[in-house]
Amino acid sequence: MTMHPFIDQRSLTRREMIAAAAAAAAASRLRAQNASDIVGAARDLMYQALELLSPHATPAEVTRAIRFLRGALDQYPAFGDAHYYRSLCLKRLNQEPPLQKSDMEAAQRYQSEALRDAHDPFFLAVPKIETLPRVGQKWALVVGISQFHPDKGGEPLRCAANDAASLAEVLRDPNVGRFAPDHVFELKNQDATTVGIKVKLNTIARKAAPEDVVLAYISTHGSSRDDDHRQVSYIHTYDTDSRTRDQLFATALAMVDISGIIANRCVAQRTVVILDTCHSGAGASAQALTNIEIDRLREGAGRYVLSACEPDQKSYEDAVHGFFTASLIERFRARKGCIPLKDLFAQVSTDVGEKARKQNRQQRPVMASSSSAAEIVLGAAPGSSAGSCGTA
Repeated sequence: MTMHPFIDQRSLTRREMIAAAAAAAAASRLRAQNASDIVGAARDLMYQALELLSPHATPAEVTRAIRFLRGALDQYPAFGDAHYYRSLCLKRLNQEPPLQKSDMEAAQRYQSEALRDAHDPFFLAVPKIETLPRVGQKWALVVGISQFHPDKGGEPLRCAANDAASLAEVLRDPNVGRFAPDHVFELKNQDATTVGIKVKLNTIARKAAPEDVVLAYISTHGSSRDDDHRQVSYIHTYDTDSRTRDQLFATALAMVDISGIIANRCVAQRTVVILDTCHSGAGASAQALTNIEIDRLREGAGRYVLSACEPDQKSYEDAVHGFFTASLIERFRARKGCIPLKDLFAQVSTDVGEKARKQNRQQRPVMASSSSAAEIVLGAAPGSSAGSCGTA
């Protein structure tokens, strides 16, 4: 072939090499994107299965869960957790022993996290309350995320990290919260990753004894699975990729993961979960807890669940703190921690409602508990009687 006399063949080759390298890089990014989407879709199918499973699940619900898990494995055959949960479901129904065995072997081969943590959705950690005359140790996980990953995260929140820092401070105060400083795990912004939150929550679940007090507080974005699914399916962490729905499914923290750890692994008979997931600055897609999530979190006995607002409302903020957390800290500190949780909530609910009404808004916090739940005084000192702040 005769080259044009004014074209440098070496220059053309370099251009071709640069173009080829760019095309290869683009193809690699596309493959990674597609892989992430596949994993995200499979994870969401698994979480839809888990949302059907509980100690009271009917055979029909377990059968539906198996169908979701089959779909997850069709998407992602090397999904160890989906193999593990399908094995448990088949065992629950006393069906297909060979598949039970092969699924459990696959869960081991693919290093299932759920298998490692012995998560069993059919088991209740606290089916009933025992007599607990004394308070044991006290544990807290306090999470607040105002800044998300700059390249892929959600919109910043104004007060979530400040709320978490101030709550952690009052819990550690020896004259108010009376939590041992090394028993308060505080995760803010870049420290509050999906893995980091799950690790700390699992650590508390593993260490807490039946007589202990456990508090989990999380303030961040909450998202539903789809626009018609009005509930909190996922919690945004610092490293959640919110650019597409499937990427969110692959990287966010599922609410059913949180409720599963609380219901199935945490044996503490005084457990409080506080969630603020519908901040006023988070946009129309932000979601507050509905009765569905609340019922999962209070499954069993000894659980209290507090949400900053009702499902159809927003959680409002001032320049520094959210209305809800600001009142919670103020009322808790005013009584030096010596106030039953139900009384504390009643005062906070009144404060928040009045402050919102002054701005022509509505915000009503929500509290629910297990059908069997002992009164909790969060400021009670370890070793004290359950209803006081004195020491033994």
